[in-house]
Amino acid sequence: MPLLREHATEAVDPAAAKRLGAALAGIHSASPGERATAASPPTGRSRTARDASLSVDGVELTVPTAVRDAVLDLLQRFADGESVVVGSTDALLTTSQAAALIGISATYLLRLANEGRIPVEYRGTHRRFRLADAMTYLQSSRPAK
Repeated sequence: MPLLREHATEAVDPAAAKRLGAALAGIHSASPGERATAASPPTGRSRTARDASLSVDGVELTVPTAVRDAVLDLLQRFADGESVVVGSTDALLTTSQAAALIGISATYLLRLANEGRIPVEYRGTHRRFRLADAMTYLQSSRPAK
């Protein structure tokens, strides 16, 4: 498994965030059926109810609705003025990377791993943490709202 190959992007400027938010409001107000049938797939295969279309630089892409939802979530985060990091959930993190992501010290992360509270893998003598496991721990350690 590769180490985390993330793509980090700073928050967009406030004017761009406002324009993006306005555009997203139009998407969110459309019914899911309208979004999912906006274009026919270019590959010749028939569209299913689980397909959606995205247009990138004029190229129409047919994607599962889960992909569309992830892209919309990403765009909404930019509209909200957030910086964003995109990475694969099966990526492996070093102790320092996982600790920084969770917001704890590397020493405390190692204690959690030794106690079995967060899964750890060994690559030789080096500990590695799956991004998905770090995110699960982060979600479970947050206070309920």
